[in-house]
Amino acid sequence: MDKNAYLEANASQKPAIELLQSMGYTYISPENCEQQRGSRYHVLLKDILRGQLRKLNRYAYAGTENEFSAANIERAMEDLDEPLTDGLVRTSEKIYDALLLGKSYPETVGDGKMLSFNLKYIDWDCLENNVFHVTEEFCVESQDKQHNARPDIVLFINGIPFAVMECKAPQVSVDQAVEQMIRNQQADYIPQLFKYAQIVMATNKNAVK
Repeated sequence: MDKNAYLEANASQKPAIELLQSMGYTYISPENCEQQRGSRYHVLLKDILRGQLRKLNRYAYAGTENEFSAANIERAMEDLDEPLTDGLVRTSEKIYDALLLGKSYPETVGDGKMLSFNLKYIDWDCLENNVFHVTEEFCVESQDKQHNARPDIVLFINGIPFAVMECKAPQVSVDQAVEQMIRNQQADYIPQLFKYAQIVMATNKNAVK
């Protein structure tokens, strides 16, 4: 390991992870993440997301609370994974709306009627009902597998990647991390990660953008 890589890991990346853990984030290993993702192209932690969708969502009808069907839970996960056909900005807007407002799904109620009910991805009213994870060295493959990238730190809420961080050694300019982050958002690289991200951060211990 060269000097910059050593300092990046020990002076910037590891302290950041330790701080996040002290704030309530649970560390999840890159290997565990990869098992949940299904492939290095996909970025949602599906087991965590599936469990949280079941936990957070009930619909009320005729005075009783009911769980959403397994099919609608799976459909909600698929719908969140918006294709990038409209470009990163427009796709990010669609996902932002889904995260903020949820999505509506039809359920068959007791008398055989089909009614639609809202399903949420994040519990904005009781934040403690959500789960928060942090991982490092998050390997993501590009579509052609020629422009893969590995962000230093990724933060998840309910298995959804909400924040991406690039950490540099103290003597390396934060602007270098910013350039790297901008590059990684390009269509040839890993925009499928950034369509979910609400925060992108570059840091070298002494500065942050």
